[in-house]
Amino acid sequence: MADTLPRSDDLEATWNFVKPGIDQILDRDGTSDIKTNRVQKVLSPRMYMEVYTAIYNYCVNKSRSTGHFQSDIIGKQMNQSSILVGGEIYENLKNYLKDYISNLKKDDNVTFLNFYVRRWERFTIGAIFLNRVFDYMNRYWVQKERSDGKRHIFDAHTLCLMTWKEVMFETHKTELVTEIFDQLDLQRRGELVNKSAITIAIKSFVILGIDPSDLKKLNLNVYIQNFEQPFLQKTKEYYTKMSNEFLDSHSVSEYIEKANECIIFEEKDMILYLDSHTSAPLSTALNQVLIADHADKLKKEFILLLDKQDQRLIKLIYELMKRDYRMLPDLVDTFDMYIKRVGNEEIDKLIDAHNKSAAQDSNAKRQPGLSPRDYLKCLIGVYKLFYNITIECFENHPAFAKALDYGCRCFINNNSFAIPPGSPKFATSRAPEMLAKYSDQLLKKSTKNNEQVDLTVDDIMTVFKFLADKDAFEMHYRKNLAKRLIHGSSKSEADEEIIIQRLQSENSLEYTSKITKMLQDVKLSKNLHDEFSTFISQDGNNTTSAATFRSKVPELEPLILADNVWPFSYQPTEFALPPVLEHSKNKLETMYTDKHSGRILKWLWPMSRGEIKAHIGKPGKPPFQFTVTIFQMAILTLFNDISTLTFEQIQERTNLKATQIASNMYPFVKMKLLIQSPEGVESMIKLDTKYTLNKPYRLSKTSVNFAAAVKNDLTFTATVNGSALDETEASEQKKAEKELNQQRLMFLRACIVRIMKAKRKLPHSSLMNECIAESQQRFNAKVSMIKKAVDNLIEQEYLKRTDDGECYEYLA
Repeated sequence: MADTLPRSDDLEATWNFVKPGIDQILDRDGTSDIKTNRVQKVLSPRMYMEVYTAIYNYCVNKSRSTGHFQSDIIGKQMNQSSILVGGEIYENLKNYLKDYISNLKKDDNVTFLNFYVRRWERFTIGAIFLNRVFDYMNRYWVQKERSDGKRHIFDAHTLCLMTWKEVMFETHKTELVTEIFDQLDLQRRGELVNKSAITIAIKSFVILGIDPSDLKKLNLNVYIQNFEQPFLQKTKEYYTKMSNEFLDSHSVSEYIEKANECIIFEEKDMILYLDSHTSAPLSTALNQVLIADHADKLKKEFILLLDKQDQRLIKLIYELMKRDYRMLPDLVDTFDMYIKRVGNEEIDKLIDAHNKSAAQDSNAKRQPGLSPRDYLKCLIGVYKLFYNITIECFENHPAFAKALDYGCRCFINNNSFAIPPGSPKFATSRAPEMLAKYSDQLLKKSTKNNEQVDLTVDDIMTVFKFLADKDAFEMHYRKNLAKRLIHGSSKSEADEEIIIQRLQSENSLEYTSKITKMLQDVKLSKNLHDEFSTFISQDGNNTTSAATFRSKVPELEPLILADNVWPFSYQPTEFALPPVLEHSKNKLETMYTDKHSGRILKWLWPMSRGEIKAHIGKPGKPPFQFTVTIFQMAILTLFNDISTLTFEQIQERTNLKATQIASNMYPFVKMKLLIQSPEGVESMIKLDTKYTLNKPYRLSKTSVNFAAAVKNDLTFTATVNGSALDETEASEQKKAEKELNQQRLMFLRACIVRIMKAKRKLPHSSLMNECIAESQQRFNAKVSMIKKAVDNLIEQEYLKRTDDGECYEYLA
């Protein structure tokens, strides 16, 4: 460069002065490094200032020479655009850049990608320094031109990029993109590539996306059209070919792992080269070619993996399928159906094993059905299996958690044992009954050493959660609880309360109201027993000695139960109470009616039990202690005075029915406490059959529970007073079904009244829907039963149909 600055009014001299500096900035001679510090050393501060000053002087002097430049201080208002010039310098720079870029040549031994990246890096650094030396022109002339609407005018830096795009990029973009794709394919195959060159080249696509109308606005058109779209297409082609070839020679399980590896590679390694805009379409493309195109094979493999319980691969296939929201529902449906199928298959296996075991042991007494423990253990086993899969493999995804709940609800309530084939259409499932029976086993005292109770309260509540007919469970549970409380067979009161609290939290306070009241009745009855003991003792002290009084008035433990809470239907029983109990009974009635006026005591004799001591063993042996029903007690006390009685005499003195006597005497005959003559079940209720007390009675144990051995389902065919007697107790299942339907009908009637009282008028469909919604916590209400409840309420004038017949009105 010359030592002195050129004349400010000479364009040619000015350009000749600044051109060597531009050559050094852009490294036209190829001597400088691409590093910024090397450029700064070549372009010294003095040279930088001289180039900048020359351009500044030309622009300012040119403006003055036009005669339009005036200082702001003279106060003359002028148009600023008339004093700003620089178009000649701009055109020279534009032509220089085109010439410079067009003369860049690649060596034969260098790939175009490496050539492009090396020259691009050097050129963009030079463009930054050019922008600085042309700063005055950028700030004044370029801004004036662009504000006048000339969008083809750019600052020096942008001009460099636009020229590069026009001369270098547009001419060689096909070659550049092809070499980039070749490098990416090599990396996909595991070979080493120049990652830095790939990254820089792809970023140049983004940088060259300049919007002429708004230079600050990000424009990805160049990147999307020239790289992203071809890249996505190439990616689809590559992985379509790879996946098809891999599946031809490998199993689907191996493909699951391979597809997962490919996706991880693309989204963690390959994405480092790309703009963030490509992330979503790249994932979509991978989902299509690696997953959606092979969805049928993956779904079939999913079932096989569930069969194998291979949780690692189940989790991998879930990770793949969840990437596309359209495919996940199919996987959820498959999981749901699989749960129901496996649940039903496990129940069928359990039934088959039970039947085979019973058939092989011909001498053993065949059970009428599965044991509650085995049945519940099977249900819990299936649930826990799929619960673990849902947590471990599906990350407790809401859709899979819902499928687990729905699948378990289906097979628990409807399987070949809960609702056997051929059952009526609206039959109630046996699942609630079995759960109630197992709960009874869990909470009841047991003397059997071989009885296994290996499920917990949590397991009971898990099954309860899935029950559709929770009201059926409440009915059966309440019946079993009543027996435990009356007979004092509960393990602990605390355990009973824990179960009730859990049931209440799972359902509602109203659901457990009757059960809670039953426990309260028992507690109140204990207080009553203490009061009665005090009352009877005071009466005994006033009349005779305590020992003498106690021998004549045995201890009584009354249970006062609310009639509308306990699951017992009162039926008057013709029964002659043993004389020894008459005094205690009368005293209790007197004390209770005096304390609670207006209440009526109804004695449930079939539910009463007692303990008696029998001195009928060998002399010197301790007395036997028998647990008996009140009817058995009445029968046995007859033998205090007479050792042999006929059936007719027993019937006359106890005033019981023939079948009641026979069912209560059956344990005595079986255990040889009474000797029957003639023998045989068919002779038990013949009037002339004799029963003799076996004295001295020989038995290895001194405590015997005869009450538990009472047979209520004995069938007798005989002639009593000239009439044929054939009594068989109705099926417990049918009784329970009938009682349950009555309770449901009553619940629905109350539900309808409550709804109609609030709404006053409702269409038929709305009333049906609201009833179904309200009853859902207790049972699945059938429309036919709701209609029956509505008809009952119309008959009782709680409701009426409107004239159009489509709505109901509440009658206040």
